[in-house]
Amino acid sequence: MNAYQIYTSALIACGLASLVMAFWAGRMNIERLPKWESLPRNRNIAVVLVFLCLLWCVPQAKPIVWDWMLPWLYPLAIAFTILGFFFLDYLFSRAIGGFFILLTYYFVHEAFTFHTPIIALFAIMCWVLAIMGLFFSGKPHLCRDFIRKLAKSSRIRYTATTYFIVYGLMCLTLGIIHAFRG
Repeated sequence: MNAYQIYTSALIACGLASLVMAFWAGRMNIERLPKWESLPRNRNIAVVLVFLCLLWCVPQAKPIVWDWMLPWLYPLAIAFTILGFFFLDYLFSRAIGGFFILLTYYFVHEAFTFHTPIIALFAIMCWVLAIMGLFFSGKPHLCRDFIRKLAKSSRIRYTATTYFIVYGLMCLTLGIIHAFRG
């Protein structure tokens, strides 16, 4: 699989995941709140996402670390995953925030590389996701507060649902365009 196929597959997968997020956000209400309110603190689900995000960071770190650190990058990813599991609170919130940031970096970079149509609008939609990721990583309790707002405020729920529908359809459409183009 080459980089173009990975990008196309990632766009389609992200589009489907965004539509699932839209469905989840649209159905959030007060009755479902107790089930989902504890998600930002869930360590068991988060540890997998943390490990995958740290593995994703290793190739990004290789050009900027000293030569003596190169063999330590993968063991450090494992060690930091374990340390995060035991010592970080709101681990899922931090992990999903980091994932949103990494995903945005990847999509915007590859969109320029592969000349994605409507790149300006796509980059803006990606940056919205990255900003949300920055908030969730920097102040992880905001993920819990966001879930509470989704349940209590119909305006926030409709806004989030609309964003994820538009973003999901955009990713799916661009993925399909790239699949037929490539």
